[in-house]
Amino acid sequence: MSKPFTSFPKIVHAVPDPLGLYLRPGHNDHRTLSNLLATGNKSFSGAVLDPTKFERHSELREQILDSNLDAILDPRTLRSATAGGFTPAMGNLPWGVGRQHTYEDFRSVSGKRLIGEMASFACANGFTQVMAPTHFINGLDDPWLAVDIDSACQLRTYLDREGGANIPLIYPLSISYKMFRNPGDRIDLVDKLSQLPINSIWFSISGVGRGSTATAAKNYIDASRDFHSLQIPLVADHMGGAFGLSLMAFGSVGGIAHGFMQHETFNISGLSKPQSKSNFGRSRQVYVPAIDAMLSEKEAEILLTSRRGKAFYGCNDSKCCPRGVKDMMQYHMRHFLCQRIQEVAGLSRVPETLRPQQFLEQHLRPATDKALAATQIDWADEKIEKKMQKNRKHLDTLRIALGDYAEKTPPRSFSLHPKMRMARGG
Repeated sequence: MSKPFTSFPKIVHAVPDPLGLYLRPGHNDHRTLSNLLATGNKSFSGAVLDPTKFERHSELREQILDSNLDAILDPRTLRSATAGGFTPAMGNLPWGVGRQHTYEDFRSVSGKRLIGEMASFACANGFTQVMAPTHFINGLDDPWLAVDIDSACQLRTYLDREGGANIPLIYPLSISYKMFRNPGDRIDLVDKLSQLPINSIWFSISGVGRGSTATAAKNYIDASRDFHSLQIPLVADHMGGAFGLSLMAFGSVGGIAHGFMQHETFNISGLSKPQSKSNFGRSRQVYVPAIDAMLSEKEAEILLTSRRGKAFYGCNDSKCCPRGVKDMMQYHMRHFLCQRIQEVAGLSRVPETLRPQQFLEQHLRPATDKALAATQIDWADEKIEKKMQKNRKHLDTLRIALGDYAEKTPPRSFSLHPKMRMARGG
């Protein structure tokens, strides 16, 4: 005789939104991301798409939408208002004016027309989030600040009119590191942003990103906490590496965004003068997550050819690189994306209050140990040896500084995580 079945109520804990990871595909990067999606790897938040590459990336955009990921429109207004960022393709966009943008272009009737064009473009082409048309701000008295605040409000109005009421509006906040560190400036910015109809803020802090100092990491964590009071997700744009992961681990931001082995640091100085070279032909690099390093082919070959090197630094993830080091080298971009996706997903699985210590012990400590071992390799090249020494010092300092910071300044608040498109029902 079977025992009677008794049903007891179960306590169901809501699964928190994962940390955000947004990718910025460049001119040819759509091929790598398209292939990644085709293999079923959809464990990231979405892609920030460049409208000047609208036709070239059209198939990728369709894949992203079909995968229920976010297709985010970046109107490229920050770059189009700078001498080094503006391109003729930007001038030909529906909201372009055939030349570098000025303040007056976004004011009065002409500004409304440009913003209306952005809203129409976003709604007509299925974009699931839109970045407000903001610019780099030098200070609270920068004339672009008032223009950008008004433009964000207008864009929200136009999106609603065009049938895009459910499209979240992102506010890209691009400022100097000096301004970000200034408590008075932060308080004023928080006050101004609190009045806007925005759904998230994406930071682009000039001069900060992959490879920045441990002091910069602590300052970034402290500064971002003032924005937590807005109760909307914060994302560190143009941010990567152990530095970017540390910001999420310490609750500073709820996500990061970067390019494909590039754009992991934002620097406005690079946009101040006309560019003389294209970056389409950038040299091949290999990501070695064990030591958080981007290596040239020559450097990677030296590091990974020995048996000890393969075991210590090679990719042993069969889903990422089935043939180990060979795939790591040959399909370097896919390897980078897979590993970054796993790094962010690994942090997401750890409760917020435990993330700082877990990150320090399970990510930074092993990385510093292996970075130290890398300095003891006979590189037979002084430049490479100096690079390895610099990388070891950077990781070691970051680990020690953040360890001390975690002990003396436990997180008081945590940034909200950006909701996945599927969770929003968008």
